[in-house]
Amino acid sequence: MATTAQTRITGGRWRGRLLATPHEHVFRPTRAMVREALFNILGDRVVGLAMVDLFAGSGTVGFEALSRDAAQVTFVDSDERALSLVRTTADRLGCTSSCRVVRADALAWVRSRPRELGDAALVFMDAPYRDDAMVTVLDVLGQAPPPLVVCEHHRARSLPDRIGTLAVVRRARYGITDLTILQRADMEGGDRE
Repeated sequence: MATTAQTRITGGRWRGRLLATPHEHVFRPTRAMVREALFNILGDRVVGLAMVDLFAGSGTVGFEALSRDAAQVTFVDSDERALSLVRTTADRLGCTSSCRVVRADALAWVRSRPRELGDAALVFMDAPYRDDAMVTVLDVLGQAPPPLVVCEHHRARSLPDRIGTLAVVRRARYGITDLTILQRADMEGGDRE
């Protein structure tokens, strides 16, 4: 797998560190501008939390969270090439003890209700833009959701205001990319759109 493409971590203890990303067109790492905006929105809510990075690809969002003091990230993807890159990056950054790498179909993994999902305070999803998997995964998550879910998706895809017990608290647009932040209905203090 060619790993010549690179992106930088935008904040935290590893700010400015380069992360290798797959060069193939089947991968679409979250752009630095979108990651920086996301973590500016989330602020200190990331500190000390457990996170799941679904459709993780090269793991740029998960590593950004760890750089900003998330306690644990579970990276879930079905592509072994991408997960190999996640393992290499975790080793290079010296954070393997804070990372769990899972090779699995995201929907099947969420349906199996693993312990990591139950422990997570935040789930980030960046499904392939032309794929309907995000909505299906959200339907499953909405039945017993984590406190916070962030979806990165193409601006042409509109997500409903409510999915099960998840409600949209914020939407933001960055070029062709939208971020939709959903919060469990019983949580207080969410940022409303």
